[in-house]
Amino acid sequence: MIEHGGEMTIGITTPVGTSFRATTTFIGKHSENVALIELPKINDDDLEYFFQEGFWLVVRAISQRGEGALVHFRSQIVHLYQHPIPMVAISVPRTMEVAQLRKEPRYELNLGARICADDRKVECEIRDLSKGGCRFVTTPLARSFQVGDLIRLEVVVRNKNDASLAPLNGKVCNLQRSLHYARYGVEFDELGQEAAKKLLSHLKFDGTRLTLRA
Repeated sequence: MIEHGGEMTIGITTPVGTSFRATTTFIGKHSENVALIELPKINDDDLEYFFQEGFWLVVRAISQRGEGALVHFRSQIVHLYQHPIPMVAISVPRTMEVAQLRKEPRYELNLGARICADDRKVECEIRDLSKGGCRFVTTPLARSFQVGDLIRLEVVVRNKNDASLAPLNGKVCNLQRSLHYARYGVEFDELGQEAAKKLLSHLKFDGTRLTLRA
């Protein structure tokens, strides 16, 4: 449910009741029923005190799939790796608490688009779409945007049937950056919502995700 590279918050409580809280990044799930997360950047004393095998931690993360959800579960530190890459292996529980966040479904897709803002255009990919908003990614070297920026997303058309697609107008409402990409969430205005409805009607399911009709 949690995407690779997604942000998560962890809280560790020692057997004597001392607590530690930090934000880190999800790396992925291992076949041995453990998950790998990045080791937060902390001092050596805190590392030795809090990150011990067997200590319990509470994990909270946002799942972007479908209607979006807050994922909450209790886990245990299985192993700590400091070399060559600092990361922590934690157990994967059988059950997790999931609280839905969005009022409407969000569909996974991969559409080429251009971001238009202040007379400049930046190439991007729209990764998911709903009637009220979308999420797109850019390369780390591309122009960055800030929460509150007004933008216009123009879908890259590849045939005459898509030539009339209106741009998706909206406002940047969240962002996340890493070494490999910058990811933004957009909330559409009224014109953007109307354009999103029309765009959704031009999409078809290819067995994995939505794509533009030929």
